[in-house]
Amino acid sequence: MKQRKLLLVAGEESGDLYAGRICRHILKLAPDIRIEGLGGERLRRAGGATLYDISKVSSVGVASMVGKLRFIKGVLDDFRSRIAASEYDAAILIDYPDFNVRIAKACDAAGIPVFYYVCPQFWAWRRYRIKSVGRLVDMMIVVFPFEERLYEKNGVRAHFVGHPLLDELPPVADPGAIREELGIDRRHTMLGLMPGSRNGEVVRILPAMVDAVKIIRASKPVKVVIPCADSIDPALVRRIVGDMGEEAAVVSGKTWEIINACDFLICKSGTSTLQATIAGTPMVIVYKSDWFSYLLAKSISHVKWAGLPNLLAQKEIVPELIQGEMTPSNIAKTALSFLHDPSRRKSMRKELGKVAATLGEPGGSSRAAGLIMDYMKSFYE
Repeated sequence: MKQRKLLLVAGEESGDLYAGRICRHILKLAPDIRIEGLGGERLRRAGGATLYDISKVSSVGVASMVGKLRFIKGVLDDFRSRIAASEYDAAILIDYPDFNVRIAKACDAAGIPVFYYVCPQFWAWRRYRIKSVGRLVDMMIVVFPFEERLYEKNGVRAHFVGHPLLDELPPVADPGAIREELGIDRRHTMLGLMPGSRNGEVVRILPAMVDAVKIIRASKPVKVVIPCADSIDPALVRRIVGDMGEEAAVVSGKTWEIINACDFLICKSGTSTLQATIAGTPMVIVYKSDWFSYLLAKSISHVKWAGLPNLLAQKEIVPELIQGEMTPSNIAKTALSFLHDPSRRKSMRKELGKVAATLGEPGGSSRAAGLIMDYMKSFYE
């Protein structure tokens, strides 16, 4: 009997986090399976092979994407050829919709099962694609409870397994430990800046955050900490902060601890806002892309909010400053309204706790791996 081989495609930093988890659990259930595709260091550490690394394809916005189109097309063509040549027994797709929907079409044509894990937010941006994508996918493995109901309502097989971030983010025994490590007294106000996990985001968003800090410092002494994603060179962050004449502790590898220790966060919209939600750390959500990408997104948006905690709560519990509203003065004004009022921070923590409770229980990656292996067993027997 030939060795089973799975194609796994995760095109972004957060996707690699989930790829590593599900790869590890699949290999526990079936050690002889080979898993390969598009991913990063976490996928490799879990026992998978990366034919292409996410650092070569990850981008934000249309302008950034254009510069990588030739390489991305080459990766897509290679995967299509491998799928058509029957190299794979199934495909696991993680987010990255514009690329992965094309992979799903190739797999559907080849007659191999397709599992979509951590599905794209079609419900937010391109709801019209739910049914068409559903026809290409054998199983949607979703991480928000309402997604299961939405997909099932549209005739798409879906299973809610809980959010995989819950597996990555254990309770922090002593949130004050990172303060001591950084030399920040518990009496000081610790402000975290989270400008994103891609260089383009950092260059676009961090300067406005730093300018906001200058305004904040004028009426509220703060100690500023910037946790760096694995995909970001800390030297880039230090250079931006230093060139703007500011001071901040730039830290790699301890994002979760810093989120838990901060009194308040200025947080770029994305996975980091969900981390802050789970930690219960008050924040303001900011985001800015190139104007073409922003106007395109607005034209196909079905939701009132950009931030995940607000989308999940179906109301604004976290202030949002998007695109033109993301100015240093607006960021500073919003942050100060919470930094000067502990009761407002307490109220937001309570609301964030309610949202976090809807994300399910830890073990989502393990449950997802079990669903995939059970389906493959029935498909190939």
